[in-house]
Amino acid sequence: MGWRPRDWSLRVKLTLGYALVFAVTILLGAVLVYALARDSLTGSLDTTLRETASVAQGSIEDQNGRWTFSSELRPTGDLAIELLSPTGRTLARAGQEEHDQAIPLRVGFVSTAEHRVLTLPVEGGLFLRVSRPSNTLVELLETLARILSAGSVLMVMVACGAGYVLADRALRPVDAVARTAEGIARRGTYQERVPAAPGQDEMARLTSTVNAMLDQLEGTIEREKSFARIAAHELRTPLTVLKGRLDLTLERPREAADYQRALSGMQGRVDALVTLSESLLALARTDAPVRLERVELAGSAAAVVDALDEVARRAGRQVQLDLNESWVQAEAEGVGRALANLIENALKYGTGGVLVRVREREVTVRSVGPGPDQAQWTRLLEPFERGAGTQGTAGSGLGLPLVAALARRWNADLLPRWEEGAFEVSLRFPA
Repeated sequence: MGWRPRDWSLRVKLTLGYALVFAVTILLGAVLVYALARDSLTGSLDTTLRETASVAQGSIEDQNGRWTFSSELRPTGDLAIELLSPTGRTLARAGQEEHDQAIPLRVGFVSTAEHRVLTLPVEGGLFLRVSRPSNTLVELLETLARILSAGSVLMVMVACGAGYVLADRALRPVDAVARTAEGIARRGTYQERVPAAPGQDEMARLTSTVNAMLDQLEGTIEREKSFARIAAHELRTPLTVLKGRLDLTLERPREAADYQRALSGMQGRVDALVTLSESLLALARTDAPVRLERVELAGSAAAVVDALDEVARRAGRQVQLDLNESWVQAEAEGVGRALANLIENALKYGTGGVLVRVREREVTVRSVGPGPDQAQWTRLLEPFERGAGTQGTAGSGLGLPLVAALARRWNADLLPRWEEGAFEVSLRFPA
């Protein structure tokens, strides 16, 4: 079996992340402290060398063509002062006798393995060199480096422990959400909710969002269950009637004319079942992903009215058009179906002519008659709900709910309006 990377827990990942950030911060801080300490100590040493060189310059004497230092120049400690010829030969020396012979003759500060050296030009083309051993400085810096290294390792270890504690505390609410969600998924108890985190932080927003999602999920499940029960009931009634007619027709031999009459009667039931099934499928498809496109309302309205011309003639009604060009973001097929349902409802339940009006981002279907009861409007937007006094009118109670569902898909508003002797419904699309 090939090697597979370990599935680290989120706590470990967060801890490692904290430790990495902290380690980098500590490392940069240690490097900065070391650099500042080195510069400070080196600067202090350089100041001593400059002061000594200033004093030594005033002590240079020419004794009968021989350059030397005055007897009053007595450098303290481990300082060494040399007067050099242009070729680097030592002409005079004071202070510490030991010196690094490999020191180059170069003006300014120079560091060697053992000394810090300052070389300055003086009169007569000579050079003054002041040096001091740097072993004390090196030892101090090495000690500081060891202290910083040990302290950094200790602080990273402490950071790992503190990071794990912080990660554990931060992720406990997430564990609670995960356990609750897992229990809901396992038991199917979608009425449960995750414990709400107090405050306004990220965890509070997470629990609030999860609970809002569960609220929507519960509402969707309940609507689907109710829809399935009602759909089964609506389908069972015409199927039972159709089966009864079939059984009655087949219970004994009949004449061809009798079979023709029976089949003709069944054809109407089958057509009603097909219409009901198509409406159910269209309503179910309203949960599919939305694919918006540019739709011209006036053209869609004219096409739907033309397709329903035969329906209007059978009802003895006339559909008039009042159209202005208007483009909206919607779905062409859905717009056509929504307009067809609104116009068919106007032809079924109205008492006079029907007017289809298109204005900027709005289409309105207006019919003569009182329209549905205002108190029942919200109920009529639910599947299979029909208004009072419509039992004798053919229909399944799916037309208006389908229009409402399509309007929600497009973020459009379905707006009813009652007037004296007239009723109209408008689909208003967003800008």
